[in-house]
Amino acid sequence: MLCKERTIIFIDGSNIFHAIRALNIKIDYNKLVRFLSKDKYLIRAYYYSSMPRVEDVDRDTPEWDSLMRQRKFISELKNMGIKPRMANLRKLSSGEWLEKEVDIMLATDMLALAFRDAYDTAILVSGDSDFCYTVETIQDLGKRVVNATFKRNSSPLLRAVCDEVIILDEHLDKIVMEKPKPKEEKKETPPKEEEKKQPPKGEKKNFWQRLVELFKKSPALFV
Repeated sequence: MLCKERTIIFIDGSNIFHAIRALNIKIDYNKLVRFLSKDKYLIRAYYYSSMPRVEDVDRDTPEWDSLMRQRKFISELKNMGIKPRMANLRKLSSGEWLEKEVDIMLATDMLALAFRDAYDTAILVSGDSDFCYTVETIQDLGKRVVNATFKRNSSPLLRAVCDEVIILDEHLDKIVMEKPKPKEEKKETPPKEEEKKQPPKGEKKNFWQRLVELFKKSPALFV
C-alpha cells in the first residue's frame, strides 16, 4: 500500500496579496489549502506576512482600521487551521512602513522542517525568486518542492528550479471566495377573488349585498 506524500504548504502572504489585488479577486484560503493538498497527507499550512504593532498605530485613523481588519483576517486563518507567522512592520521616520524578516522566516521554516524530515513535499505559494537557493538546498535533502503561483508575479527562475509548477490563474474556480447571494425579495401574493369582492373593514354592507351572501350560503331557503 502506497502512503500519501507528507506535505507542508508555505504561503507568502505579501506576494500573494499583490497578485490577487491586481486581479481584483478574493482568495478563500481554506479552499486554496484543500486544492493544493488534494491526494496528499497535509501536515500543516503556514501563512507568512507582517503587520504593525498595536502600540505603533494611532487609534481612529485609517491605519488603525486597516490593522483591525488584518487582525480579524489572521484570526480567521487560525480558525481554518492555518498557522500564521507574523513579523512586525517597522515605521520609518518618513512615515512609511518597512516589511522585513518575512522571507527569512519562511525560508528558515522550510529548511528547518526539511532537516527534521517533517515532510516529503513543500508547496511554496509565492512568485519570489529570492527563494531559489532555499529550494535547491531542500532538494539536496531529497525533498520535492512545488511552486504554486499567479502569472502576474511569477518568477521564471523560481519556476525553473522547482519540481512542479501550479499556475493558480488556471484554477480560480477552485480557490476564489464565493460572492454572497443577493437576498430574494418577497413577492406579494395577489388577493383572492373573494377577498377582492369583500368591502373594506369598517364599511357597512347594504341590504342587497347581505341578501346575496345569504343566498350563497343557504340556497335552500329560497326553494
